[in-house]
Parts: sequence; structure tokens; C-alpha cells
Amino acid sequence: MPKVKVYSINKDERYRVIGEFFELIVNLRTKKEVIDFLIGLFTASETLMIARRVQIARMLAEDRSYEDIRKKLKVSYNTIATVERWLQSEEKHDFIIKKLRELRGGLKTGGKKYQGDLLDKYAKHRFLKDLLR
Repeated sequence: MPKVKVYSINKDERYRVIGEFFELIVNLRTKKEVIDFLIGLFTASETLMIARRVQIARMLAEDRSYEDIRKKLKVSYNTIATVERWLQSEEKHDFIIKKLRELRGGLKTGGKKYQGDLLDKYAKHRFLKDLLR
């Protein structure tokens, strides 16, 4: 899919489309629905990019240095700085820190292994299935 230049799209249209996307995500009811939706929508590379940003947020919350994060995750300083700017809002920071602490023990699957068909459909997504076991 070609990249979209954000500012080439009318502001009202951007808000409408993004609002519909978020509304759809908010209305997903189960973990399986969320996983099926996101795996079906994003490529393995896009999924990993999003997951890396969550890892960056967690490491920043642990007061890890930019250099340590860069070496461990193999991401750029710019990506780290982008995540840090996003975390600057205290409200967002506290919320994210709370969620990351809840997940610190690993992925919570409710004791069930996820066996979604979409995770088997594409070879590059199989690593996600392994993570959810």
C-alpha cells in the first residue's frame, strides 16, 4: 500500500476516517476479535513496528537510556524521541505506565491459547501466534 501524505487529505475527512477506525476498534468485544481485526488489517512488519513503540514506552517508563533502547530494540533515536514526546502528557504517561505494569508478567491470555485462523494464513504472522501461546 502506498504511503499517504497526511496533510494532502482534507482535515475533516482525516478526522472522519480516523474516528471511524477508532470507533470500530473500541467496539471490538473480545481479545480474539481485536487480534483477528488487527492481524487482518496490518502486515507483520506494521504489527512489529507498533509493538516496538509499546516496548519503547515500557523501557522509557523504566528510565532506560536512549542508547540502551536503541541497541536492544534496533530502533532510531527519532523513533524513541517520538514515543517520549507522546508520553510527555502526564495523563497519558500514568495510563500507559499502569497498563504496562499490568502486562509486565507477560501476555495475559486468560489461560487459553489463541488459535486464530488469520495467524496461520500468512507465514509472517506465525510469530505472533507463537507469542500468544
